[in-house]
Amino acid sequence: MTSAAPMALRAGAWRAAALLRGLLLAGGLVGAGAARPAVPPDDGCVRVPFAQQVDMGSMNALARAQPQELLALIAGLRIDVLRVPSAHPARPANPLLAELPVAHEQLLQQAGFLDSYEGRSLPAGTCCGLERATVLIRDTASSYTLLHEVLHLLIVPADGIVLRADLETRFALAFHRLNVYQRRLYDDPSRLLNPLWRRDIAAALHEVASLLFDRLRIGQSQEAIVERVLAGCIDEHSPYFDAGRRAEGRRYGEAMVDNAVDVFNVLHAAVEFCDAEVRQLRADLVAGHRHETAGTSLSAREQQAFAAELHAVREELARVRAEIGSLKRFQSR
Repeated sequence: MTSAAPMALRAGAWRAAALLRGLLLAGGLVGAGAARPAVPPDDGCVRVPFAQQVDMGSMNALARAQPQELLALIAGLRIDVLRVPSAHPARPANPLLAELPVAHEQLLQQAGFLDSYEGRSLPAGTCCGLERATVLIRDTASSYTLLHEVLHLLIVPADGIVLRADLETRFALAFHRLNVYQRRLYDDPSRLLNPLWRRDIAAALHEVASLLFDRLRIGQSQEAIVERVLAGCIDEHSPYFDAGRRAEGRRYGEAMVDNAVDVFNVLHAAVEFCDAEVRQLRADLVAGHRHETAGTSLSAREQQAFAAELHAVREELARVRAEIGSLKRFQSR
């Protein structure tokens, strides 16, 4: 991949609303604040894409544990597990989960646990006043799915950064603002003759780009990483092996990588559109095909300043592109 070309561009049109829904639904991890400190690699951790590492020592122990030992081992990792009863269960309850304490309704609401969810991971301190990492698990969920949610909590930043708990909300708001601006610019690119429009779209692009790496880190990347790790350590010798669930997880991981690529491409396309339109508008002014009016201005210096703003956004995106490439390779191993 080169720094100038989008990654496997499929979207074509501006699909921000649908992609944002994909971002919000991608994953069982809530927030990212107060994560456990990074563990040195010689303590059983393995580096994975998006500046993260997985506590494989703990994960392998869980994958080999007998079912009657599993919940105690999870508790030993300072992770609480709470059961979410199904109002209209479509399959039998998992007996392993039957004795777990029930998650109260207020917690489910605060954690955004939807009826469609099988599980949700809550790092300690991220929401609901929980002092310990907590897994919310549907009573009918498989033990494989329980391990999926626990594994989210065994992934920690490898760069020592503790992400803000409101990252999802900040990204959603920034992405929505960019969507509003960009739709109006696609309708009428001549708005970019207005310095205020150029200022606002550059700020919106930069804000989304500056949050994208970490948003993908706790979202799509973790979902793909978790499913790939589980496929490797829950094999035919594990009491939790489920060929159907593993195949489903691989498809889900692939979808998460594709969604990350789509979100990247939407932002990349917006940058390239704005850059090309401002260059064209400046050329039209120089050629006399357009004329500045009240409230508009686009001198050569102003065009260069706007190009510099977009260059800063491209630098942010280059880091994201590189890690998406690493994620694609990791997920397809």
